[in-house]
Amino acid sequence: MKKLSIFIVSAFVMFSAVSSGYAIVGAGFHWGFDYSLSMEPVADEPVTLPELDATIQSALGKNSLVTVSRTNWRSSALNFGGKVYIDFIPFIEAIEVSCNFGLWQYDGSLNYADIGLDGNNNLTVKYKQVDLTTKSTGLDYWVLDGTPYAKLQLDATIRKEIVDFWIVKLSGGAGFSSHFTTPLLTAKLVEDVVGSKLSAANADLGKLLDPKGNISKDIVNKIIDEALGNPVYGMHLLLGIKAKLPVIPVGIYVDGKYMIPFTKFDENAGDKGIDGWGFLLNAGISLSI
Repeated sequence: MKKLSIFIVSAFVMFSAVSSGYAIVGAGFHWGFDYSLSMEPVADEPVTLPELDATIQSALGKNSLVTVSRTNWRSSALNFGGKVYIDFIPFIEAIEVSCNFGLWQYDGSLNYADIGLDGNNNLTVKYKQVDLTTKSTGLDYWVLDGTPYAKLQLDATIRKEIVDFWIVKLSGGAGFSSHFTTPLLTAKLVEDVVGSKLSAANADLGKLLDPKGNISKDIVNKIIDEALGNPVYGMHLLLGIKAKLPVIPVGIYVDGKYMIPFTKFDENAGDKGIDGWGFLLNAGISLSI
């Protein structure tokens, strides 16, 4: 009996050493905290319209009949994802593929010139604002009430162990990223959707741009319908920690990534679009085989 006990204990120790030091294949599910995206506020981005009536253009001067604004960038509580990994690559040690899906929002609006006459029959110009949000247009979109912005991120990462504390391991790595996003509310997007309609007489602009009307809904729907469009490529640096008991297949992990995009997230937004440089933190549960 004593020999059997010694054998069982020895086998357990050997299994622990093997399972903690050799190949595993696994998957994980995580919740994300994405601080990599930011947006500089934009006010009065001019929308280019077909040639206006000379009298109206004279009243506007150098101003535009319709402009776009984007303010109050903020993240939502929704950001989740997962990963799969192979942990037996010679020299490299581990390769993993991961993803994150997250939602953000901001206050997008159109500002249009309401042209009228004063007591002396001179043209006057006052700008009015039309909100283009899911709340103002009556379009339900998950947990958002502002102008929606979504991102699906796919990462391929090479990892190497830095420190091994038996059940706790620290690793570092780097890899490539692809970001699939919704378009921003820009002057170009508005022109593509409703440019010809917005060239109508000024008296009709208030009606045309009613937040509950078709044009405002068409603009917001354009943003939603083109979600996860053309990818933006980049890279990331990673520092991660995981904890797992040798025999139990379930573990926990925290991965910190610094995102480095190669191109702009929205070319139509110019220099005041989305800035994608920053940190992403994932915390999750893994299952290894």
